[in-house]
Amino acid sequence: MSHPNGFTLVETLATLAILAVLLAIGLPGFSDVLARHQVRTTIHLISTDLAMARSSAIMRRAPVVACPGTGMDGCSGGADWSGGWIVFADPDGNRRPDTVAELLRVSDAPSGAGGRLRLGATRHFVRYQRDGRSAGTNLTVRVCSGEALAGEVIVNNLGRVRSARPQPPRPCPL
Repeated sequence: MSHPNGFTLVETLATLAILAVLLAIGLPGFSDVLARHQVRTTIHLISTDLAMARSSAIMRRAPVVACPGTGMDGCSGGADWSGGWIVFADPDGNRRPDTVAELLRVSDAPSGAGGRLRLGATRHFVRYQRDGRSAGTNLTVRVCSGEALAGEVIVNNLGRVRSARPQPPRPCPL
């Protein structure tokens, strides 16, 4: 007597039912993991771009600006980094890249930043001077996930970049 190859309809439905139960239990926990990963990625991207801006100012011996913006139009003028940010050399101090060569980096906010994640800063831009110091007061870019403050990227007056995660979680100040 030969056995037919394949699965019966009952076996397939039982397998699908088990998978549906496992997914219903596992997906809520997975969405929390995904949200934490998006926050970490966002903090890392901002920190890396700000450190690169400082290094570029030192190497070029010219001011470099990092601010929210989307390209050759320059800084958006606001403190909302959720739409992305730019890094550019700014030797004339007009807060706009004058040539494509001056535009050092254009970064989009990670997916999710426009919806669940919000990015806001205490200043509209940070300008690194030719020695790597940042002009003005400290800059803090806050990363909020939902209604909670998930992390911060801080640039001190010496231009050094660090990140922090509040413990315990605090409400988002944005």
